[in-house]
Amino acid sequence: MSQSFRICRIRGIDVKVHFSLMFVLAFLIYAFYIMPPPYGYADFSPSLRLAMSVLTTIVFFACILFHELCHSYFALKFGSRVRGIVLFIFGGVSLIDEIPKEPKKEFVMAIAGPAGSFLLAALSYVLMVSIPIPPLQRFFFIMWYFNAILGAFNLIPAFPMDGGRVLRSFLAQRMGYVKATRVAAEVGRFMAITMALFGFVSMNIWLILIALFVYLGAGEEERHVTIEGILNRFRIADIMTPNPICVTPETPREKVVELMLKYKHLGYPVVDELGKLVGIVTLKDLIEKPGETVGDIMSRKVVAVTPYASADRVLRLMTEKGIGRVPVVDESGRVIGIVTRSDVMRVTEIVEVIENYSKLYGHRHAEEHYSPGNYQSC
Repeated sequence: MSQSFRICRIRGIDVKVHFSLMFVLAFLIYAFYIMPPPYGYADFSPSLRLAMSVLTTIVFFACILFHELCHSYFALKFGSRVRGIVLFIFGGVSLIDEIPKEPKKEFVMAIAGPAGSFLLAALSYVLMVSIPIPPLQRFFFIMWYFNAILGAFNLIPAFPMDGGRVLRSFLAQRMGYVKATRVAAEVGRFMAITMALFGFVSMNIWLILIALFVYLGAGEEERHVTIEGILNRFRIADIMTPNPICVTPETPREKVVELMLKYKHLGYPVVDELGKLVGIVTLKDLIEKPGETVGDIMSRKVVAVTPYASADRVLRLMTEKGIGRVPVVDESGRVIGIVTRSDVMRVTEIVEVIENYSKLYGHRHAEEHYSPGNYQSC
């Protein structure tokens, strides 16, 4: 979510707010201000109504943040990396790399969020019945109700809800992780269609939007796991283009333009006299940076990988860094290949086609026919 800005950092985790949240904040403040009890403050004085509406809205999203922090805590505990938490129009999302494939660990991570919401609901209920101050009683009633709904709603067995991951953790104990994901995604799509139908019948546009979000999320999760399952079979050495065209820092700018026009590649590794990687020059560098030679315009902070790196990890790296190509270097730092996002995705498409053909015509599994090293050079 690129259109987000950081508001704080908690235990090394960046908490960001998406611009879409601004509209929700304004809407909720207005809704709490005009809504009658027990879900609003319309029966209080104007100044108190405004103060309680703003407070409730802020705490509303603080509860969502706590829900996501519960996920992130266990993700860190299980060795995953948490790139951040984003609050947006539909709530919040934890950006967690490499969710554990072990069913028990995924179950704990998934259930932690709803459990945190139910804990806040219980605490709010206790405070509601303990504090005899009408505005605060109303506030804690809303917090009790909201957190109970948040916890229960997230247990719906549909991606990207927590319940979808809980369902997959149970299924994965009885079948493969990829198959468990496909079954859970199908359940998620069914739930989304059911929600959409209820939304149309009740004319509830919000429920329809959530159904669309769930439907797309189920498909995205299935697609992600399918790609991950395919790419985990490959190392970059199986996919990379060996002996790529390289340039030196002394190469004239015009020469790079000629190479791009001739070979249609939009980036070239920059090497020294020993063939060691010192940078990369791309079309963007040519457009944005002045200079007569490659050394003047090249990017010196370049991401490189070894030929033994997992193709899945490299694709994740390119996505995270927003780059389209990665040089491949040996132990001494010499460039021996290059791999692009297109290379990785083409391999995925080819293997998917072969696997679908295999299933359709009853052949052996595609991985028996097409796996790393099971081919000859031309």
